[in-house]
Amino acid sequence: EVLVSLARDGTKGQKVRAAGVLRNLAMNDDNRVAIAAAGGIEVLVSLARDGNERQKERAAGALWNLSDNDDNSVAIAAAGGVEVLVALARDGNEAQKERAAGTLCNLAYNDDSSVAIAAAGGIEVFVSLARDGNEGQKEEAAGALWN
Repeated sequence: EVLVSLARDGTKGQKVRAAGVLRNLAMNDDNRVAIAAAGGIEVLVSLARDGNERQKERAAGALWNLSDNDDNSVAIAAAGGVEVLVALARDGNEAQKERAAGTLCNLAYNDDSSVAIAAAGGIEVFVSLARDGNEGQKEEAAGALWN
């Protein structure tokens, strides 16, 4: 809860660090559940939308790890994450694009999220990344198209 609070209300630097720690913690199944229960998904979606460059990158990375849980994937979509992540995959820097595409790849396993991704213009973004992106972006975009 402290890290979620810092990611929401901290200084610019605290938000970057808190999102980075949440990203690392979200590599563990139990932590994924705990972060979501503490309101972390909504905070990270907001940071991915409204943060500075580093905050967006770290938030997208945290969401990628959190999305490796089916309930969290649904919660990310419900929190408006699909539109935010499609925009980041399209317009972000290199790291933001890869992390957003990776999150969307995980979200695409859910049929409702797949429809939302397509409606938000995700297919065109994935095709563009698969064609013109770096190696990581190509891999995640191809995975999202496959799902």
